[in-house]
This record gives sequence, structure tokens and C-alpha cells, in this order.
Amino acid sequence: MPLNTRNKISVEPYTQWDPGVASPSSACGPATIAALVEYWSTQGGQAFIHGQSHFGSKAAHMNYIYSGHGGAPWGMSVRRLMRGIREYIQSSALYGADNHLQITLSAFNDFASYKKEIDAGRPVALKFDKWFTFRWRGKYVYDYHWVLGVGYEDAASGSGEVLIVLDHGVKTANGMVIPSRERRINYVSNKGIITMVSLNIEG
Repeated sequence: MPLNTRNKISVEPYTQWDPGVASPSSACGPATIAALVEYWSTQGGQAFIHGQSHFGSKAAHMNYIYSGHGGAPWGMSVRRLMRGIREYIQSSALYGADNHLQITLSAFNDFASYKKEIDAGRPVALKFDKWFTFRWRGKYVYDYHWVLGVGYEDAASGSGEVLIVLDHGVKTANGMVIPSRERRINYVSNKGIITMVSLNIEG
């Protein structure tokens, strides 16, 4: 069976700059969590997880995660994002059926492992962080930002190792908001500041 050279998961995008988001400039972590749990709720077979419909809007969903599961003005660490995801899923389970859940979260930085997650139908949270990796002089797509990895292209595709991500939107210098969109990011030139967080739920 040939190995995939390209693959992409369809995931509902979240824009951290949507009207009603309380702290948009530091909401990339909550936006990543929201998009990730929404996927698991609607497409990942875990309908008990509270998604957008439970909160009434994407902005309310992100605000809930920000205030209750690790949002902060200085952003969200990898450890806090992982803890926030676990707490969020477990709190949803309290209101759902009697779920005997196995929640597996792993932090890594490896393109082959990332590909395996995507091929298994599991989006991956990605943190870009040049400040706390002490790589201040490098030029990267993001200095400090969470996005959601939803796909890839690998070297065999002819385009190198590429991460396909949802960027959670951009606010331009003149105040315009560009909604969350797919971006293709060269992995090799950014790998020194990337942390990947995978999620699997069984039970």
C-alpha cells in the first residue's frame, strides 16, 4: 500500500478575532482548543463533548475556554493547553453519558509522527514559540502562536515537508479582520520553534 504524500482533514475553523471574543489578541490557544474539541464532538465520535452548539456561538465557546481552561494575556503554554484540553473533555463527560474515557495527549516535534496523526484522522495542535526556545534571531512564520494542524504534504510530493494549518485569523494594521484560513508552512525552516500536541480519545 503506497504511503500518503498529501492528506488533509476537514475541520471547522475558529477565528480568534471574531466579534464578541473577549481577549482576541491572546486567544489563539483557546481557539485551537475550541476547533480541536469541536472536531472530536462532531466528527470524532465523541458527541458528549460540548461544542459550539452548546455555547451558542464560536465567540462564546472561545471565551469559555479562555476563562475556564487556561487563557491568559501572555498566551498559553504547552503544558497549560494540554491540561486545558483534558479538563474540558472531562467536564463535558460529567454532563454526558457514563463515559470511561482514555484521553491521551502527547507533546512532540516530529514530522513523521505528525503525519501519522493526520492519517489517523486526528488534528494536531501546533505551537510556534521562538521566545522560550531562545531562537530569537531566526525568521519564522510566527514568533509566538498556536494553530491547528489539519494536513500535510511530504517530500515525496515534491513540495518538501509542509504543514497545513488553520491560522485562527489575522487582524491587519488598518483594523480589518481576515477570518481563519488554511496556510501551508514549511516544516524544516520552522521546526526549531515548533511543539506539536496530539489528542486521542477512546471509550
